[in-house]
Amino acid sequence: MADFTRADVAHLLRRAGFGGRAAEIDALMTRPSWAAVVDGVLDISANPADITPAAVDDLENPWYPPWVAGVHHWMDRMATSPTPIVEKMALFWHSNLASSTDAAYPRLVVRQIKTYRALGLGDVHSLMQAMAIDPAMLVYLDNASNVGASPNENFARELMELFTLGNGAFTEADVVGMARAWTGHNFDDEAERYAFRAADHDNGQKTIFGITKNWDGPATITEIVRGSRQATCARFLAAKIWSFFAAPNPPASLVDALAANFIAGNMNVKVLLRSIFLRPEFRVAAARTALVRSPIEWQVATMRATGLPAATLHPEWWMDRLGQTLYTPPNVSGWKQNQAWISTSAQWAKAAFADYVRWKANEAGVFAGTDRMTPAAAAQTALDRFGVDAPSPLSRQRLEEYVAREQQARRSWTIAPNLVALTMLTPDVQLA
Repeated sequence: MADFTRADVAHLLRRAGFGGRAAEIDALMTRPSWAAVVDGVLDISANPADITPAAVDDLENPWYPPWVAGVHHWMDRMATSPTPIVEKMALFWHSNLASSTDAAYPRLVVRQIKTYRALGLGDVHSLMQAMAIDPAMLVYLDNASNVGASPNENFARELMELFTLGNGAFTEADVVGMARAWTGHNFDDEAERYAFRAADHDNGQKTIFGITKNWDGPATITEIVRGSRQATCARFLAAKIWSFFAAPNPPASLVDALAANFIAGNMNVKVLLRSIFLRPEFRVAAARTALVRSPIEWQVATMRATGLPAATLHPEWWMDRLGQTLYTPPNVSGWKQNQAWISTSAQWAKAAFADYVRWKANEAGVFAGTDRMTPAAAAQTALDRFGVDAPSPLSRQRLEEYVAREQQARRSWTIAPNLVALTMLTPDVQLA
């Protein structure tokens, strides 16, 4: 007898990606064990090539058109990738190693996400080293102009506080030393790439984490991830990644266990994710309803369900109103969870997006024929398409009642488009 249920698989596909249709759930149900299901989801051998659209590099109009091109590229990739865990992890790093078009050209942030996509499931040490000299990060946190004559502490502070260790895990003296260590690790504006300028690097003795020597920037990351601060880093990242994929505020004992596995796995993110998905706490009832989908996740789930691309649905038109604009986190802390997505204005924005989607979906023939189905069959078709494997009784009831009412009123032509909008707005689709 299998050690997992259909509900477990549906839950995993929502958290490790953007939801799974009935056929995708069926495919994983054939696996012999929960560990085999998890390994299937974490298998990224089919990850497609990452080719940045040429429009992202429009130098004559460097802001809005490249941003739109970048949004469409990533939204389509999230919606269609056979390895959605890659995109979901890149979305996590986009918020937790944040840079923004508020400071950097969209093309730089799009390239940064390409790096997160390539490295986000691997060795944290490699990821952090690449992040530190990424052009978007250099510009966003001012290390582009961090020189020995006048050290800038922005990147140094956030590297420890928000990216690797957490508040309270370092001292102000560490910030000073860290800033000096990263002097000279700058940015070539003309070539738009990292440049180390030896003349601007502070080669003096610096004290960081109680260790005094001639620290250089990359060595500080090695110390954090591989050296004296590894345990703190492992716990910090384990808690953040659990909170993103499972549920907020994990207990200390759970974080300790995950961090131990993380360290044993040489700080490999895929190892940590496997540990998270295999934990019994990941599959308990409370965890299944612990997260509200972010607006981007909700829009991607809609694109997956309808099969319509970003060029048709234009998710970028609603991102600001929904409260989550791709490539533009609100600040270096990234996006919050759950309550951050629940407001009157956000619900109105969701209704407006759903209204637009229903007509585009109707033009494409999505849910065609549901007007001739029984109310139960029509509702089930909609729920299956949106990957809602175990809907709440009330959601099912409301969808069935709507179909029955329209059929009785001889307004069957409204059923297909409105089923799209109504299903989008159910709590079942809005929960991750």
